Amino acid sequence: MSRIDLALVEAFVLVARSGSLTRAESLSGTSKATLSRQLTRLEKLLGAQLLMRSPRRIALTEAGRAFLVRGEGLLDEVTGRLEAASTEVHALTTGVSGRLSLLSDTQFSTSFVCHVVKLFLGSHPDVRCQLDVASGFHAPQVGDVDCYVCSEPPDAPNLVAKLLGRLNYGLYASPQYLARHGTPALPAELAAHQSIVMKEPSERAQVLLVSGAQSFAFHPEPAFETNDHWVMKTFCIDGLGIALLPAFFARPEVAQGVLVPVLPQWQPEPRRIYCAYQRQRYMGQKLRAFVDLMARCVVDIDSYNYYVGSSAARRRRAGARP
Repeated sequence: MSRIDLALVEAFVLVARSGSLTRAESLSGTSKATLSRQLTRLEKLLGAQLLMRSPRRIALTEAGRAFLVRGEGLLDEVTGRLEAASTEVHALTTGVSGRLSLLSDTQFSTSFVCHVVKLFLGSHPDVRCQLDVASGFHAPQVGDVDCYVCSEPPDAPNLVAKLLGRLNYGLYASPQYLARHGTPALPAELAAHQSIVMKEPSERAQVLLVSGAQSFAFHPEPAFETNDHWVMKTFCIDGLGIALLPAFFARPEVAQGVLVPVLPQWQPEPRRIYCAYQRQRYMGQKLRAFVDLMARCVVDIDSYNYYVGSSAARRRRAGARP
């Protein structure tokens, strides 16, 4: 049997409830001729006569009475489901609820994104959030999340990269490392030191350090290499070398004295921080509200990092005390 158009069922239920084509036309605005053609089409598809037509009234056949019960139940269910779908879509597009899936580079996850999520959920308690770290175990693909907070947005179709701001970077080392190897006074002296390097595209193998009108191209030779910023900072804290880190990311350790700036008068160019998202996902108010909040919060990113690493050497000294 061919599929039955829902409009045919609606026409039959309307006429059956009205008792005549004239009244059904008055209630619906659909002409009697159109309604009559729809009823004939429905009966042909079902292979049964549903209505007994006369000039004055319409009566249901036995098959018509049975189909009316089913048809009314079907239309009631469809109407209920459409209303529920409409309510859900309205909440997603004009309100803030549902699931928010996020992906973040490691240096932004706990120190920045977690803070923004906390503020966001405080204002929107109906949102359920999932945050994954990029390059982590079972990390989702960029196309599978609502947005990706990163320093290098991927080149992917239909992906929009919104610039949130720029981050200052600097060179850092532990006091223990500098006590053993000396503190470089000039950029050229960095070549004699061990470097802790983040695995990045080849164009980032060179770091341009700037001091006023002077510049120096630093080519770090990695003694230690990793793809995780927290591992990188841990290596630095434990005295394994000098690392180029975001200033906000190293700020708590500098305040605690477990890291110190190296050549603070020589700074690399600030790097950008992006929020990347699929264009169609940005239509919902939920993602727009979260992205707008990140753009406002990135201005104060230096104040959001509370997670302080501790020096292994300091822990050993503390453990050796009587």
